[in-house]
Amino acid sequence: MIAPDNVRIAVLACFLAALVQRAGVYLGFWTQEHDPNLGFSLLIVASYISSFALCLRIAREHENSPGMHAAWILFAGSCAFSVVRHCAFCIQASGAYPNFDGKEFYLASQVPMAIALILFFVGLICMWSAISALGLGFHPKRIDAVAVTAMILMLPPILSRDTDQSPAFIRGWIAILPFAGATLLPACAAIAVFLHRTAIQMRGGETARYLRYLICYPALRLVAMLISVDSHLNRTPALMVFAYAIFHTAPLVLTLALAYRWRITAKATEAMRSGPATWERFYPAGVKS
Repeated sequence: MIAPDNVRIAVLACFLAALVQRAGVYLGFWTQEHDPNLGFSLLIVASYISSFALCLRIAREHENSPGMHAAWILFAGSCAFSVVRHCAFCIQASGAYPNFDGKEFYLASQVPMAIALILFFVGLICMWSAISALGLGFHPKRIDAVAVTAMILMLPPILSRDTDQSPAFIRGWIAILPFAGATLLPACAAIAVFLHRTAIQMRGGETARYLRYLICYPALRLVAMLISVDSHLNRTPALMVFAYAIFHTAPLVLTLALAYRWRITAKATEAMRSGPATWERFYPAGVKS
């Protein structure tokens, strides 16, 4: 089992490493002789592979629940396409294929990203439907509306970014790819917010925890995208350093969420062996997500 504590340390280490590396370049402490994205991309690939494996293991728990089973299979598919995307980043950063740039790299990175986000979004919808089928009710709080509104407000500056500076090949259907991320990331985060609220109302402490980190995954990517494309924000070096750090950390946050979800299974298995009273402590009635 992947221990959440170990993943949390990896998240912090990755964030600080990216922060220090990019800040040092901006401040002139050292020159960037080699592309640092290779190391970070390899770490991200490993993170998504771990997430893929966890999703498949969790999906096997829900073979008798079609909606929840489909959700975790879709999450696994999203992780698989994310692996493909970041393998493209690895190839570019390594310099092994000098001609792997321009349109080839753009398609190799953006098409898997769009497919991964679609699968992730549909997976969240399936999970939401499966939980709603329990008929336990859902009562959103004001903080939920604030969080969703904040995500929606990030859309205009991203969608209205200046496309005149885009390379000549980003035309036609190819130009749609960046907007897939701009629209699907806040949509994914919004659904995750509602799932988190439902988990809290179902007394699912462990479930609420992993869904809290699941919210952070698309939300962090959305913030990084906003800073990178907004003509006002990307002029500030400190914000660009922060965006660089959270962009490379977000995939590990997803792995952290899944590690907490898998720990529910481990604790539930242990509780079943210890008796019904212990079982109820780790797996409250109605919480099976």
